[in-house]
Amino acid sequence: MITCKFFKENGYFEKFLITGHSMYARKGKDIVCAAVSVIAQHTARYLLKNGASVKIKDGYLDVKNISHDNISQIFVNELIDTLKDLEEQYPKYLKLEVSNDEN
Repeated sequence: MITCKFFKENGYFEKFLITGHSMYARKGKDIVCAAVSVIAQHTARYLLKNGASVKIKDGYLDVKNISHDNISQIFVNELIDTLKDLEEQYPKYLKLEVSNDEN
């Protein structure tokens, strides 16, 4: 299962961590993994250009120090919305968690 954890502090997304493998299908045929990888790496690439720290390896994406600027925050919100859509379609293969500092 792919686990996606997002952390929000003082009204801003500060970091997120995506780990695991969906195991929906074998490597190279896994549409869940491909969808998560493409949208998450697209977002991470933009955030990296705006000063975020990004670590990527097999089954692991860690993004920290996300800028508080409007566009960076929109990118993260759109990533979450897309992952929610995928989680609804493939609940056995993807889990999304969003932690607010109010929680």
